[in-house]
Amino acid sequence: MTTGSLWLVGLGFRTPCGRLVHHFSLVDGMADREQAHEAALERADEPSEHAVRGNLRLDDGRVEMRRMSCDLLGTWRLSVPSPCTA
Repeated sequence: MTTGSLWLVGLGFRTPCGRLVHHFSLVDGMADREQAHEAALERADEPSEHAVRGNLRLDDGRVEMRRMSCDLLGTWRLSVPSPCTA
C-alpha cells in the first residue's frame, strides 16, 4: 500500500548551440500523468523559471514522466521512465 505520490516531470530544453538538457520538476496533487505534464509546462512558462534556465527554449518532444510513491514505512520508489507525447 502506498500513501503519498508525486510526479517527477523532466522537460527537455535546447541550449543556444543545440545541446539537449533536461530540467526536472516535482509536481504534487495531480490525478494522472497528463495533469502533471500540464502543471510542469505551466511552471516552466513562468518568468522566474525562464530566468533560472537562462531563457533556454523548450523542446516539446522531450518529456519524461516518473511517478514517485511512498509506502507506509516511508520508502520512496521511482517508477521506470515513461515518455510522454507532447
